[in-house]
Amino acid sequence: MHLGLAACGAASVFSFAPWYWAPMMWLSLAALFMAIARATSPRAAAVRGLSWGLGYFLANVHWVFISMHDYGGMPAWMAAGCTLLFALYLALFPALAGWLGQRWPARGAWRPTLVIPLAFVATEYLRGWLFTGFPWAVSGTSQLPYTPLAGYAPLIGAWGVGLLLALCIGLLTGSPREPRRWAAVAAIWLLGLGVQQVAWTTPLGKPVSVSLAQGNIPQDMKWDQAHFVDNLRTYLWLTRAAKGEIVVLPETAIPAFLSDIPDWYLDELRAAVGQRHLVSGVPIMGKGLDEYYNSVMAITEPKQAVYSKHHLVPFGEFVPVPALFGWMYNFLNMPLSGFSRGAPKQAPFTLGSTRLAANICYEDVFGREIIRALPEATMLVNISNLAWFDGSWAAAQHAQMSQARALETGRYMLRATNTGMTAIIDEKGRLVASLAPMKKALLEGRARNFTGMTPYARLGDWVFLLALVVGFALSLAYARRV
Repeated sequence: MHLGLAACGAASVFSFAPWYWAPMMWLSLAALFMAIARATSPRAAAVRGLSWGLGYFLANVHWVFISMHDYGGMPAWMAAGCTLLFALYLALFPALAGWLGQRWPARGAWRPTLVIPLAFVATEYLRGWLFTGFPWAVSGTSQLPYTPLAGYAPLIGAWGVGLLLALCIGLLTGSPREPRRWAAVAAIWLLGLGVQQVAWTTPLGKPVSVSLAQGNIPQDMKWDQAHFVDNLRTYLWLTRAAKGEIVVLPETAIPAFLSDIPDWYLDELRAAVGQRHLVSGVPIMGKGLDEYYNSVMAITEPKQAVYSKHHLVPFGEFVPVPALFGWMYNFLNMPLSGFSRGAPKQAPFTLGSTRLAANICYEDVFGREIIRALPEATMLVNISNLAWFDGSWAAAQHAQMSQARALETGRYMLRATNTGMTAIIDEKGRLVASLAPMKKALLEGRARNFTGMTPYARLGDWVFLLALVVGFALSLAYARRV
C-alpha cells in the first residue's frame, strides 16, 4: 500500500463540487501516471493504481456509509466494512489501468505520454459500463463547466473531456522539458476556449417561469406513516406558493403509490396550479406481482404517459445477484428497494411550449442515456432524493453531473430535490440559481427551451471510443517497428 499515492487520490475530491478546484485533478492524475510509469513491473504498477484508487474512492464516495448506517440501520462496523469493500472494488479499475499501462507494448516516451493516459480513461469507461456501471466522480466531470476543456463537452462528452485531460497530463509528465509538449497543451486549451463560444443549439420561444420545490423531509420521516399527512401538507403548501408556469416536485414527493393517494389530494394539487403545469415524482404499481416503478407524472396532464426510471441503482433499487448480496437487506431498512425498470426511451412531457424530458436521481450520471430524449426534448429535468446522504458532498457532486449533461445536450436542466441540490442549470452547464441545502423552500426562476443537436447528442460516446482504439493501435504499431 502506497500511502502517499492514496493521499494523492483522496485530494482529487476537491476538484469536484462543491469546491470545483479543477487543478487538483491534474495534480492527482499526474502523481498516478508518474507512479505507473516508474513501476518496475505490471504487478507493481497495479498495486500503485490500487493504492491511488482506494484513496480516490474513499474520499469521493464515502457517503455511502451514511445511507447504510444512519438511515439503513446497518451496524457501524458493517457499514464501514461495506464502504471499504465498495471502494476496493472501484479501485480495481485504476489498478487495471496501472497493469495495462505497463503491460501494453510501447517504446520510449509513448508509454507515459499516450499508453498510460489511454489505459486510465479506458478503465474509467469500463467502470461506467460494467455491471450497469458506476460513472460517479469520473475525471472529465471535474473539469466541467468552468475550465477551457468544458468547451469540448458538447463535442465529445465528459468521457472525451477526460481523455483530453489525461493526454494533457501525459504530455506534461512524459517529457516535461520539451517546449512542444507545453505548446500542444496550450493549443488544446485555446481550442477549448474557442469552441466554448459556439452555440450548438438554438433558443426556442420565450423564457419559461419555473418553480422547483425542496421539501426538506428527513429520510427517516419520509416513509414513516406517522408523518404521512405532514409530508402531504408540505408539498401541497409549496405547490400553492409556487408561481411558475411549470412546477416540479422531487423524487417520490408523494410517499405512496399513485393508486393509494386520495383523489381529493390530487384535486387539491391541480387546483393549486390552475391552468399551469405540475410534475411530480410518485411510485406507481405495475400490472404484475411485485411490479412497481419509480416514476414521474404530469399531475395536471394525467392522460400523458408517465416516465418510469430505467437505470436503477444497484443495491439501492435492485439487488444484483440476490444469491450473493441478498443478505445485505437483512440489515437495511430500505423502503421500495425492488423497483422494476422503465423503457430505455420514453417520450418527454408536453407542457405548453415545453417538451420536458425527465430523469430520476442517478440516471443523469449517464450521458449516453440522457441523449436518448433528444431531439424531441427542449428541456431536461432531474428529480432526486439525496436525503440518504445528508451531511455529505454527494448532492453537490450530483449537481455537477447535471451540469455536465446540460453541456453535452445544449439544454437547460432543472433539478428538483428533497434536501438539495435544487437548481436551474443553463445550456452551458452554469448554475443560474440554486437553493441552500437542508432548507424547505421554492426556487423560482426562468428557464429556456432549446432545439437542435450537439455533436455529442448525435454521436454519443463513439468518437471517444474510436479515439481510444486509434490511440492504442498507433502505440502498438510504433512499438513493433524495427
